[in-house]
Amino acid sequence: MSKELKRFFGYAIVLFIAVGYLVYRYFYLSPVTDFHREILVTCAFAILSTCALGIYETIKCQGKYFMTAVRCSIFIPNKETYVSLSYLMRIKLSGAERYFLVKGSKVDQYQPVGGVYKIIGNKDIYKEWEAHPKSDKKNPDDLRFFVKAKHVPEIIRWFKSRKDRETGVWREFYEELLETKIVSQENFQTIRAEYLCSHENILSKQNRFKSEQYHTLIYDIFQIELSPEQFEELNKLLAKKTFTKHYAFVTKDEIEKECFNNHKLKIGQHTKFTI
Repeated sequence: MSKELKRFFGYAIVLFIAVGYLVYRYFYLSPVTDFHREILVTCAFAILSTCALGIYETIKCQGKYFMTAVRCSIFIPNKETYVSLSYLMRIKLSGAERYFLVKGSKVDQYQPVGGVYKIIGNKDIYKEWEAHPKSDKKNPDDLRFFVKAKHVPEIIRWFKSRKDRETGVWREFYEELLETKIVSQENFQTIRAEYLCSHENILSKQNRFKSEQYHTLIYDIFQIELSPEQFEELNKLLAKKTFTKHYAFVTKDEIEKECFNNHKLKIGQHTKFTI
């Protein structure tokens, strides 16, 4: 349990004691001595206001993840949870109203360019959070691992701080589009990526993996602002062929249906987050 939650429950216990005393004083205690009337009641109200403020500040500090923190600390602290922290790129050709996707390397589907973030620096998630990788995991720096649920609030807080991890999208863009020669080095020496939003699925009950009981997925969504040269190159790809075994240009409707080419080809479910 985090220090903030310990503080919260400490405040809550003391607050209930103060409220209990005031109920006893005003509804049950008789006769009332000056000690109760002048000293204990004053102290109880002072404690009440201090604890209420402390509880408010603790909840404010946790923000929208407060109930998640309570749930992880009290109800499911030792449940196995799969965590994946990643980013997706929206590459849209305005005018044609087509979204540019690539073929997945592990799953037989088309999906947005993107992938999991990597750790940068000396942070040891395996020691700090008792994390362990997926069985097929080859890169220990990937932010995709299993942990006990009690560590999830701290992981989210760390991820949001943007410390000791990747924050840009160039690496996956380069690996999926330049190394594969789908687009040219000449026109895509750099890209301009604008952060749009994040999609979160915190502690959903899943059993996709053998030992997993919950999923915690966070996707950062970035819009790739194409230069005139980049836009022209992708337009030429579209004119040449709508899809190949490496990439596809699909419509919003096809993304929502999660398939295209007369339902023969699959689109990843998470692609919807980019439209």
